[in-house]
Amino acid sequence: MNELLLPLGHLMVFDAIYQHRNVSVAARLLAVPQPTLSRWLGQLRQHFDDPLFVRTRTGMEPTPFAEQLATPIREMIGIYRQRVRAEQKFDAASSIRNFKVAASDFGQALFLSNLYPTLSRAAPRARISGVTLGHKALIDELESGSVDIAIGGFPALAGGIKAQTLFHETYVCVMRRHHPARLATFDLEAFRNCDHIVVAAHEIGHVHERAESKLLEICPPERIRMVSENFIVSAMIAEEADVVLTVPARTGRWFAKHGTLEVMAVPFELPAIEVKQYWHERYHNDAGNKWLRRTIAELDFS
Repeated sequence: MNELLLPLGHLMVFDAIYQHRNVSVAARLLAVPQPTLSRWLGQLRQHFDDPLFVRTRTGMEPTPFAEQLATPIREMIGIYRQRVRAEQKFDAASSIRNFKVAASDFGQALFLSNLYPTLSRAAPRARISGVTLGHKALIDELESGSVDIAIGGFPALAGGIKAQTLFHETYVCVMRRHHPARLATFDLEAFRNCDHIVVAAHEIGHVHERAESKLLEICPPERIRMVSENFIVSAMIAEEADVVLTVPARTGRWFAKHGTLEVMAVPFELPAIEVKQYWHERYHNDAGNKWLRRTIAELDFS
């Protein structure tokens, strides 16, 4: 007997012929052309150095050696099918999976705070971890499965990365309640005369870098008092100082709701953001990843 391993398909051919005693029926059930199935049967015979099945008046009858093989082969096929079903099924209620979601600092505040109630209700034993990564590291982490989903605007993500749009976003300005600019017309001239904090995103490859470039172009250099990579830290400073912070609209509304900042319209046009969730094609059919993507897509981010 040849000691080389047999492909699973060959074992399924053996099992189908054994069960139905008919090559044509086995080929139809396995959706394999009959000449191909006959060739695989020939390879099985060569591998085991035994005819395995002999044509009789009642059909393809197994040899004594085939009878010995039938049960272990069926068990191997059963183990394979059971394992595949287990991997393709995700039971949120009992899962202890640790989902990792990459987003900016504020992205985590917005998305994870919306996701947590659903997660705690539908998947009470699962865990969610938020991470912040640049787009180069993000590609590697998504491909390896170290990160399940990335949320935000990462136009440079490519190389097997899939995406789904969650919403489109515009920009607003936020400032503390007693900022002098709130007492007058907040036009472009007033904007340019204010001190600013600019959130920088070019290092992480986030689409916010387009707005960052526009702000650096419009604001006089001496009026840019601080550049930060952190939305939340910038907002904390804006609550205490007479500075203007320009942020995505949902970010601004969240800061106004949970803090003391006031929202003002941006007095000029900034490029809108398309916010998406990203995942790697390797995990497109992973049941847990699909559940997480579907859950995120159904959240209300208004």
